Amino acid sequence: MAEISLSAHQTDLRRAYLGGGLGAFVSGCVWLVAAVTTWQADVATGYVTLFFGGFLIFPLSAVIEKLFFKRPGLKSGNPGGALVMETLPAMIAVLLIGFLLLDMRPEWVFPLAAIAVGAHYFPFRTAYGDRTYWVLGGLMMGVGFASLATGHPDALGVALAIAVIEIGFGIWLTIRNRRI
Repeated sequence: MAEISLSAHQTDLRRAYLGGGLGAFVSGCVWLVAAVTTWQADVATGYVTLFFGGFLIFPLSAVIEKLFFKRPGLKSGNPGGALVMETLPAMIAVLLIGFLLLDMRPEWVFPLAAIAVGAHYFPFRTAYGDRTYWVLGGLMMGVGFASLATGHPDALGVALAIAVIEIGFGIWLTIRNRRI
């Protein structure tokens, strides 16, 4: 059996998942719902919305990819999907730490979530073969760190900023990869 090149695996991943664009778009929508929930209720309710909404990102993206973009799944043996999944435990661990901080430092939870999700995107550069993910991850982490550095983090502002960033990158990545 012939070895398949990294480049071929990356192309397959971009084809199957529209370069990850729909995942970023759906994630941005989850952040937007969390921001609205924070604005209407409180940081804790918004954070719970973000955390549990995050579990819907992949399934919703997959349904949209299949129904509206007619995308087949990954080819058998493509390790790119596993690489993306392997970044989840660390991200979820940091998000769980957020629950511990809700009583003491609720204003920290959205900046920490931005840092965790941003860091989660860095290996996507290798999985998809697209340096855009370094920019996306770096911007998200930058928003989180900048908010914490002020000494008075703005949970709602961070949630809105991340929503805008991810929705924008998601649309751009989807459009750029729709013809693969």
